[in-house]
Amino acid sequence: MTINLTRRQFGRTAAGIAAATTVGAPLSALAAKKLSYANAGNATTNSNTFAKAWLDEVTKRTGGDLTFQMFTGTKGGEKDLLDGVALGTIDIYNGAYTGTREFDILYSPYFFRDGNHAASVVNKLLPAKLDAVLEQRYNAKFMHVGRAGPWALFTKEKLSSFADLKGMKIRAPQIEGQIKGLEHLGAKPTVVPFNELYSALQQGVVDGMVTLASLGVTMKFYEVVKHIYTNEFGFGLDKQVMNMNSWSSLSKSEQDNLTGTFIEMEPAGYFQDTMDSMPGIWADWNKLNGEGTAVELDAAAAQTAMEPLNRSLADDVFGAGTWDKIVAEHIVPALT
Repeated sequence: MTINLTRRQFGRTAAGIAAATTVGAPLSALAAKKLSYANAGNATTNSNTFAKAWLDEVTKRTGGDLTFQMFTGTKGGEKDLLDGVALGTIDIYNGAYTGTREFDILYSPYFFRDGNHAASVVNKLLPAKLDAVLEQRYNAKFMHVGRAGPWALFTKEKLSSFADLKGMKIRAPQIEGQIKGLEHLGAKPTVVPFNELYSALQQGVVDGMVTLASLGVTMKFYEVVKHIYTNEFGFGLDKQVMNMNSWSSLSKSEQDNLTGTFIEMEPAGYFQDTMDSMPGIWADWNKLNGEGTAVELDAAAAQTAMEPLNRSLADDVFGAGTWDKIVAEHIVPALT
């Protein structure tokens, strides 16, 4: 096979070969890009287990042109990580926090019917506004959302109903939907960064917390809080966000590979894996903290109570009539 190069192309190639030879790098490294990925949780969380599989597959499919360094639980809380994306010190962020109302209200308890409904709303009904807000606020590309499963309420003292939350100090992330949801149900939300949460529970700063249900066992929260409630208390939507300059440095095929591989793997490897793990999490919690410490409450009253708040949030942030559209949005099983 004959390859024809223009003089300019030949010059660029020769310069690249010379540079590689100078630093002792193999010629295959000329096109390689190493990107950083960061998440506030430890390496064993479902989101990070998935991320490793996803990014390893991208490396494989690009023939090593894209490689990744993963930072899990080592670079601070989620706000720190997203600020790092804005500054360009982190390429890819995975997490719940964005500090934007457009994303934050989606975490309100009972905002979605389930994870499939959440995917349909985020990826079909609201994507334009969600894309725009992250680019404007953080110079970041919103690649996709990973459905991280249900959030759960945890308390030291056992509740008999959600009405018992009245007056309790419950840890909330810096996410409007969770803060206002807890307030609406009578609790006193107390914002604590995720990386400080274990010690806050241990020291009695808060009486309980809300976070992803899947983190209860993996992060050993059973050591510092007694009861977990199996009711969904909001739904986890992990944003995959990339620094815009890093995104722009990729070729179109590399961009498509990064997002396309995620879309292909997310339904089974992110969403369904998490949902399938729930019964085991409840069983493990009962085993570790005592039978009956994984508690199911009657959620009907809480769902009814939350509807006015969720309607108000949706219509205020996305425009009048949005809540009715969200309620009417049909469910699709995949992320597409």
